[in-house]
Amino acid sequence: MSRFFLDGQTFESQLNESVLDTLIRSGNAISYSCKKGTCKTCLVQHVGGELSPGAQRGLNARLKANDYLCACQCIPKDGLRLKTVLEQDLFISAQLVERQFVSDSLMKLVIKLSERLDSLPGQYINLRRFDGLTRSYAIVKCLEGNLIEMHITRKHNGQFSNWLFGTASVGEQLLVQGPLGQCIYKAEYQTDKLILIGHGSGIGAAVGIVEHALALDHQGDIYLYHDARYIQDLYLHSALLKLSLANKQFNYQACITSKAQSEQRLPSRCTYGQAADIAAQQHPIGRDCRVFLCGEPLAVNQAQQQAFLDGFEYTNIHVLPFEYKDLRAAARGGKN
Repeated sequence: MSRFFLDGQTFESQLNESVLDTLIRSGNAISYSCKKGTCKTCLVQHVGGELSPGAQRGLNARLKANDYLCACQCIPKDGLRLKTVLEQDLFISAQLVERQFVSDSLMKLVIKLSERLDSLPGQYINLRRFDGLTRSYAIVKCLEGNLIEMHITRKHNGQFSNWLFGTASVGEQLLVQGPLGQCIYKAEYQTDKLILIGHGSGIGAAVGIVEHALALDHQGDIYLYHDARYIQDLYLHSALLKLSLANKQFNYQACITSKAQSEQRLPSRCTYGQAADIAAQQHPIGRDCRVFLCGEPLAVNQAQQQAFLDGFEYTNIHVLPFEYKDLRAAARGGKN
């Protein structure tokens, strides 16, 4: 058991319990989302005492220089002193300017930032609403006029996504933190073969990466796979067929995973099976191959592990898992 302090208040942590879990157990209203050090929602500032290894894992140089750490990754040592991070230190203001319903469970959302962020498709931002509730969403497009487009999936019992779908309206004021993440295209990849898999609505971020690569005159071949459960989930299918016709080096394949549709007639460039399995069969391993995986965390993490076991360079596998607060009775992956 260790005693630590947040804003002068004393907390007692249990054995191997993180700062975040201690605060939650104690009734503290700290914001958090993924609890895996990915979303950076639970940042606090280190002001004294010994810091445990890994507390700043995944933070950029600016956040580390300002002594920030992820409460979910910090196992407190006795005497650790922390301070709540002020919103103005990490967030800028934004306004919701467009909601487009693609289906009952998918929305294209556009926000206008109060100032420019140097963000790229494949990164993510944290959106905070009026009551402090914060969630992470992937950037699909960075548009002129400080506009950012995101594709939002409505989650069962999801507080933020259900608010966006049912209550939020155009003109809504938000706070934005970021950009975060490094699942992005860089000019140094120009001659590499790019293999991208978008799981579910992760196809939006994957397409954003493709479009960014094409805009920078990428010279290598690009292969994009959409891993979708049902045919009706292929919401970008027509646009991607057109993109493949307009760019010779760009190849697109949709993959349907529902067994119920395995016997149905599938659209053009669509097959039945897991995208990761199909991609592995079609692409021999090479040093010039670069893999991008975006979408549901379980599918992304499994595909990342499989790509590594298949022999792809670990540093050439870029991931953007859509981590979120799990509100189900049984945790993702079947664990209680």
